[in-house]
Amino acid sequence: MATLADIAREVGVSNKTVSLTLRGKRCSSEETAKRIYEVAERTGYLEKYTTRTNNLEQFSFIGFIADNVATSPYSVELLRGAQAEALSHGRILLVGSLESEMQNLAGICRMFRTYKAAGFIYASQHRQYVNHADCFGDESVVYMNCTPVNSNGKIILPDDEKGGYLQASHLLELGHRNIAIISLPHEDPATSLRLKGISKAMAKQGLSLNADMCHLGVSGYFDVGETYIAYEKAREVLTAANRPSAIICGNDRIALMVMNAAGDLGIKVPSELSVIGFDDFKTISEHVRPQLTTVSLPHFEMGQRAVSEIIKGSAQSNFVNLISCELIKRQSCAPL
Repeated sequence: MATLADIAREVGVSNKTVSLTLRGKRCSSEETAKRIYEVAERTGYLEKYTTRTNNLEQFSFIGFIADNVATSPYSVELLRGAQAEALSHGRILLVGSLESEMQNLAGICRMFRTYKAAGFIYASQHRQYVNHADCFGDESVVYMNCTPVNSNGKIILPDDEKGGYLQASHLLELGHRNIAIISLPHEDPATSLRLKGISKAMAKQGLSLNADMCHLGVSGYFDVGETYIAYEKAREVLTAANRPSAIICGNDRIALMVMNAAGDLGIKVPSELSVIGFDDFKTISEHVRPQLTTVSLPHFEMGQRAVSEIIKGSAQSNFVNLISCELIKRQSCAPL
């Protein structure tokens, strides 16, 4: 029976490279990783490795593939929620993190299969469309914060439309009617949904959402690079003749820039300008002064639901489960 050293010698790499590769870690080129798996399978080592790890099946592993989520302060709650739900059912979460869209995804999936994972969760840092049909086989797959193209799977998403509705409704209830919007890029699927929710809230008050109310706070998008221009846009909006009494922001970072612009112009928040964010990124929302009223993204609950769907093992696929956002009232909004 071949040993790990035999495989390393035949492929021409170190023992450590073979070991890490078989565990789904990226430490070599995709071509070298493929060669390692081919040799391991031909020599019978992969079967022995799988047999050894099968002794761990009693723990019922679940695979969690993170698209930059593990290190993203905005989305780490996805992972925390999944971990909490897995532990509550006596399951163990196996985590593989991608630094780029396809980096070693196939290797991570092979590692999860070695451990007989009950299913895979693919979590995205931001809402987007993904196409990984070639990497996923017959496993139960739950897509979290993203939508698959050309593949089956359950989909867990935040209810961005309801989130936009909550933002606008809160300001309308406070008496604001002259409201500006500084949003995320149009390429972000969340943007159109939040604008739809804002429009619905305004329609209930007999108002309409006009194009001249809407401004972009970000130039570019994730795949081509993005630049925040919210500070400059806020100064432009706040020095216009018809200055708004409130601004709806695409996220908390945009809200922070709006508040900075207002401060530099001598405009007081919230007595002269109400500002509402989106995300509830607590590093901003709880530490800026005044503290930021915002709408929270339900990342923790999404993580819990994703694991729950894997455990349920339902045959239904391609259904979309929307998780409600929550209005977090703090001190950055005031009655008109």
